[in-house]
Amino acid sequence: MMNGNNDFYKILQVHPEAAQEVIDAAYRCLSKKYHPDLNNNQHKATEHMKEINVAYSVVGNPRGRRLYHFDWIKQNAGDKSKNAFASNFNKNEKKENESDLRNEESEAYEVLDDFFAETINENWEKAYEKLTQKDRENVPGADFIEWKEVVTQIYKLGGYKISFFKRYLNCEYAGIIYPTILQFSVALKEMTVSNSQICEEHTQKYVAFDGHVWRVCLGFKDLKSNILKFKHLAQAMPKIDRDDVFLRAIEKIDLLTGLYSLNGFIEQAEREIARSKRYGNPLSLAILKIEEPEESDGQETSANLEASISSLAEAICEKMRRTDIIGRCGDRFFAIAFTETTLSDANQALEKILDQLESDKYSSHKIYSACVPLIDTNIGHIIEDTLTKVQLREEKSQVTKKSKETPEDKGKLGKYKISDILGFNKKGRNHF
Repeated sequence: MMNGNNDFYKILQVHPEAAQEVIDAAYRCLSKKYHPDLNNNQHKATEHMKEINVAYSVVGNPRGRRLYHFDWIKQNAGDKSKNAFASNFNKNEKKENESDLRNEESEAYEVLDDFFAETINENWEKAYEKLTQKDRENVPGADFIEWKEVVTQIYKLGGYKISFFKRYLNCEYAGIIYPTILQFSVALKEMTVSNSQICEEHTQKYVAFDGHVWRVCLGFKDLKSNILKFKHLAQAMPKIDRDDVFLRAIEKIDLLTGLYSLNGFIEQAEREIARSKRYGNPLSLAILKIEEPEESDGQETSANLEASISSLAEAICEKMRRTDIIGRCGDRFFAIAFTETTLSDANQALEKILDQLESDKYSSHKIYSACVPLIDTNIGHIIEDTLTKVQLREEKSQVTKKSKETPEDKGKLGKYKISDILGFNKKGRNHF
């Protein structure tokens, strides 16, 4: 960039450590002094003015000055007096460089962020405005809009995350050399329209500085082949009846509680059974059925029933694991699939749920329950069969007590004999 005869600092009569505003002021002063119209020797003034303009075109620009200064240091490497202030200049320049780089990254990030935001909102015209001038010359706006519209028939952009990756100086793109191009890594969340499947894709995007503003690099010289490809893909996709999709989704959700309906519960339970068979994990099913209290007049209103169901559903969910499945499978009963749970553990979990329900404000309702292993894929049949086995909690505890009671158990208080309890303190085991 320079040789021994064109030291731009000398030409502008400024110190190499001078601030940028000093260089600007020096240029203005020299322009007036050596203006050809103000000098007797116009030829000499004209030649000198050319040198001044060349020097200022380089060091008058902070970016150009940085590049020039590296060459200047190499040229004056043997001069200690010059190197002394060159090192000081470098320290100040390094701080300015770091600040400039951060500003560049921030400005380029904002442009790319706006580009993707407009893409999500399907404002194709505004997204097109963010492209480089060369991209807009190569790709007409109508082609860009048609391309985006046909892509959205297959994929919907739902979210993105941008992170800076790399910087390129004096880099060529689309036949043009840009002083700076920044590369960003972008994580995209897309939904496939045909099956509503959401996936994450990673891509690289480039943002170029054209000397005035940052612009997004499109990466295509022509979009016609891409438009044709996505049109074929869109035509090959199965036609979706959105009303039918909506109705099928509604059928799987109980609108009162937000839990699975019978259809939704069966679908989820069948998946768990298949997973259970694949990995050999146990799976259990519990049924909870509510009945109006005995003291009622038998005319429970629909509003009271809905309030009871809603409250009970909330109470049940408080004691469930996230991996378990619950559904309102009838007007008055719930089904729970305890994943990776044996029958004995499922009964214990069911007891905790019943404890929660008894403390609920609608505990006046009778709650019948039953728990069975879930091994068959005919979920509907299993639910119907389990419904015939439901019992009140008190009835179950009495049956359990009778089946376990032996002659030795008589005279016991709970799990201890009365004599054991009276002798606890004597033995030094104060359980109270």
